[in-house]
Amino acid sequence: MKELALFFMLFGLILSEADAQKKVVVLDISCEKMDEYLKVSPNIFNDYRDIVENQLGATLIINEDKLVESSLLENTDVLIILSTLSGTPVKKTRTKDEIESIVHFARNGGKLIIFTDEDKRINIEAFGANEIVKPFGMAFGNDLPMGRNVGAISFVGEFIKGRYELPYSGSRELTGGIPVSVMNAEGGHVHGAYVKLNNGGKIVAFGETMVGLFIGGVRFEMPDGTSIVWKGKDNYQFMKELIIWMLEE
Repeated sequence: MKELALFFMLFGLILSEADAQKKVVVLDISCEKMDEYLKVSPNIFNDYRDIVENQLGATLIINEDKLVESSLLENTDVLIILSTLSGTPVKKTRTKDEIESIVHFARNGGKLIIFTDEDKRINIEAFGANEIVKPFGMAFGNDLPMGRNVGAISFVGEFIKGRYELPYSGSRELTGGIPVSVMNAEGGHVHGAYVKLNNGGKIVAFGETMVGLFIGGVRFEMPDGTSIVWKGKDNYQFMKELIIWMLEE
């Protein structure tokens, strides 16, 4: 009898471990060249891999060129879409099938994080950003007044545990959803917001992409020869807590 109980206990552990291994996070950079991200944040992909694989035991897939359609999303638990950085000319325009597939993914319980940015870094129409978030009551607007390196602050809430300092230096308007972070300057514009669906789907949207680049604390050489260290000392912790929540059922 003891042997049978031990068998079922071990079998349960094996199943639990297998379930954990099934979790897949897709980081979509298909609208931009990988080098553009590495130029501004050399450790970005190492940071994603450290959180997703080393700490949370899930699988990270970096999607550089595949269409974000049902064939890719059917085995995806969390989809993270990074804004482009180079603006024009665009590497590609997101197709109608991609947009419909992403919306269907979130509507049917998928977890989606989408980052946008200012017009000089993203063609919002070609990116399909509003077509993706508007079905969930959110919308991206025009560029906000520039607040260079003012940082953003997160709210303590359902999945973020602290008032974290995040990077922020220019953004576009974001409306709808429950605010998760705001610009840390006059105006207090919304930086990020989220929506939860009754079926478990989660959509988190940002009006700028710096926190998704893990750029907090990174030194950047400006075109005029000067350098700047981006605010956002809690960038990594914020992203870790966000991804943990997205991986939860």
